[in-house]
Amino acid sequence: MKHIYYLLIGILILPYTLGVNINEIMYNPPGSDNNQEFVEVFGTDNLSDYTIGDLASNDSLELVKFVLGNFSLIVEEGFNYTGINCSIYSVGATIGNNLNNDADVVFLYFNNTLIETVSYDNSMANNNGYSLELINGSWQESCEIGGSPGQKNCKVLDETINESINETVDDSINETSEENKTNSGLKLEIVLSETLFLGIIYDSLFKITNLDHVPEVEDNVFVMVRYNVTKNNTLVKEDIFNKTINYYSSSKTGWLFFEEPGNYTLCGVIINTSVLVCREFAVINPLGIPCFIQLNLSTDKEVYLNQEKVKIKNIISNKSFPYIIEYWIEDLFGEEVKKRYNTSNTNQKTWTAKIVEKDRVFLVKNKLVFVACNNSNPELENEKMIVVKKNKASIGKDDDSDSSISIDFVYLPKSEVFSFGDEFKVKLSIHKGDTTKSVINVFVKGNSKKVSEETKFYLNKKNADYNLTVNVFLKPNCENKFSNGYYDLVIEGLGKIAREEIEIKENKKGVCNEESTEEEGEITSFYTRSNKYREKINLYANIKGKGIYKTILQSKIGEQNQIVDINSSEKLKFEVEPGIGTNLFVLELRKDDKVIDIKTLLVELEGEEEKGSLEEKVFSGKDNKTNEKVSTSVNYSLAPITGGVVYESNNVKIVRYAPYLLCFVLALVIVGLILSKRR
Repeated sequence: MKHIYYLLIGILILPYTLGVNINEIMYNPPGSDNNQEFVEVFGTDNLSDYTIGDLASNDSLELVKFVLGNFSLIVEEGFNYTGINCSIYSVGATIGNNLNNDADVVFLYFNNTLIETVSYDNSMANNNGYSLELINGSWQESCEIGGSPGQKNCKVLDETINESINETVDDSINETSEENKTNSGLKLEIVLSETLFLGIIYDSLFKITNLDHVPEVEDNVFVMVRYNVTKNNTLVKEDIFNKTINYYSSSKTGWLFFEEPGNYTLCGVIINTSVLVCREFAVINPLGIPCFIQLNLSTDKEVYLNQEKVKIKNIISNKSFPYIIEYWIEDLFGEEVKKRYNTSNTNQKTWTAKIVEKDRVFLVKNKLVFVACNNSNPELENEKMIVVKKNKASIGKDDDSDSSISIDFVYLPKSEVFSFGDEFKVKLSIHKGDTTKSVINVFVKGNSKKVSEETKFYLNKKNADYNLTVNVFLKPNCENKFSNGYYDLVIEGLGKIAREEIEIKENKKGVCNEESTEEEGEITSFYTRSNKYREKINLYANIKGKGIYKTILQSKIGEQNQIVDINSSEKLKFEVEPGIGTNLFVLELRKDDKVIDIKTLLVELEGEEEKGSLEEKVFSGKDNKTNEKVSTSVNYSLAPITGGVVYESNNVKIVRYAPYLLCFVLALVIVGLILSKRR
């Protein structure tokens, strides 16, 4: 029965994830990484609603072994967990896309909500047998080979702080003021009540105040607090947390969970200061306290228009005991249109009604699933009927009002400074509502000028949530077109827009030197596979180079232009209208309006009509001896012919074979001289 009791308590406290954190990472074990990488999570033994991931992909977790306690270990398939006394969860073949050995970021999600992010590089625990452990609020190498999976991390604490706390706590419990003020400029207060309950996670233990705060001035202060809990002079819990505050903060300031009733003492100290505070409190089993708790439910009205927000209020008669309320909305057939959610407060909730029918009836429901007392009230559920009517004006309307885009995190490049020519990653959370719009654009701009390439992707599923990490490529500033300073990172789409300001300085080292040494582009071939006349034929060209080029094809139907972005080589296709007989095509390759290469192509096409002469087709009746061409914009005599040559005049043939004829005549002269000397 004891195990069943703890299991039920574990299920009830799933919504409370504060105090759960990534505590240890083995990202590059000796030898092969397969089946040896792991991530340790501290603060829970139940990861059933959690997801883990890296920069490349996310993984769901499958329970392998359950052990009651404060640790869970996330491992790869085939991991040897013999002798590890904690809950074990498997992700399959690899954690994420196999934790990168150079640098990576590990994400921990609860019900698709990001609750923890840890980034690392290869400066520690890199293939030397040690793991990365969270010690005193910072990441360090483990004390032992193989790390300490499923156990407390090695204690590398400041002995001076230990002695200071141990000496001060006993003498100051009844003397220390909760409003402890010192010349450090910080104040530490305990915000817990004097009576706490079993089976509840408390995650707001302290309030930290910056006494030097100036209104409307952002002056963040980094604070690290070490705290412990004792019972009858026996240490029960010891931990450290850190916060960055502007004025004050009380959220995520440590956490406590009690399994035994009794009298306890909580003490906390701001590290490297004399700010110390202590308080005694009692922990009781709330299930033995009789109570009569009533739950009610209300909405702001009974009839709503389509796409109007329904405002929901959960009402509880006594808030002195911790509680959990479950609420949801379903139709008359029992289908849930708003999924069940658990809440521990009575703040107003909202739901946007969306229907395709003329009108529809829904039931708003709630249920008191947990209260920390012996509640004698058997009526723990409520429901209220509402009606949603469709406004005729809204029929067929594409609604993107329910869509949202947010920038969760912007990752610095390896240099830790944004520079022109850099590549960096952005983590996004996007909700696509009931809209047909699907394209998302990501770019960086300033003064209406884009300083990055545009990253574009599509989200097709309606009413869906997306957690994405995308790459952004800043353009190099080799010609000093952009100035150093602040630019907007813009995420645009679904009728929404999100911005975050970033500062870009100088060029990435070597990016302009690399561009200046690029190979000049060239047309490596220019040809056609057609030899019979058709109204339209295809020409092909292979372009080699790197960068943005413009091709200009000249033919009897005029010019055809194409702009191409080439990484190494590109094959282009042109559709042209030829004539029967001989046709001339000229292809220019330009970069920055400068002609890089020219190729010409003569094509003889067979047809039923009598072929025209080369002079008639190419030179339009001009005297062949004058070699006067139709266009003087291109020097065709300098352009090599790369297609199949279908005609050569006698003069051209003589010029082409002249070097061979000269060599032959010279050889005859030499032989004649040798023979004459012998005589």
